[in-house]
Amino acid sequence: MPDPGFCVAARPQRLGRCLNSQGTGMEQPPTQTTGTPAETLSATGNRQAVRGLSRRALSRANSFMLDRLGERITLADVASAACVSRAHFARMFRLSTGHTPMAYLMLLRIERAKLLIADGDRPICDIAIALGFCDQSHFSRVFRRATGLPPKSYARLQA
Repeated sequence: MPDPGFCVAARPQRLGRCLNSQGTGMEQPPTQTTGTPAETLSATGNRQAVRGLSRRALSRANSFMLDRLGERITLADVASAACVSRAHFARMFRLSTGHTPMAYLMLLRIERAKLLIADGDRPICDIAIALGFCDQSHFSRVFRRATGLPPKSYARLQA
């Protein structure tokens, strides 16, 4: 094991950054007391706007999800389509949209379901399968949670 004194002496500039005003060696994280959630404090205390995904990456992810609403989609698939690592994509996607990628996918599926139900051409069980739900009961639960109405009642209101 290397001598701790050697490591500190080799990096005096790092030691200065690690010591707080009491000289205990414990770094105090900056705290944010004011500002919007879209802002954060950097290590130096300056405000920086949190950006999220680039427009291009967000567009790629959105297109990927819309083209494959009926398929089983994983976070890794969407992140790969956006050309971003999985963890970074999940974090930045939430900053950009306010939703996790999978919650956003579910919202897209529900919006498409509303359009298909309003058309009135297809049975609800076919719509559920076409949008990637396991079965009609799962679709009905998710639809009711999102809209406040079961699919059949929503269809009657749209007719």
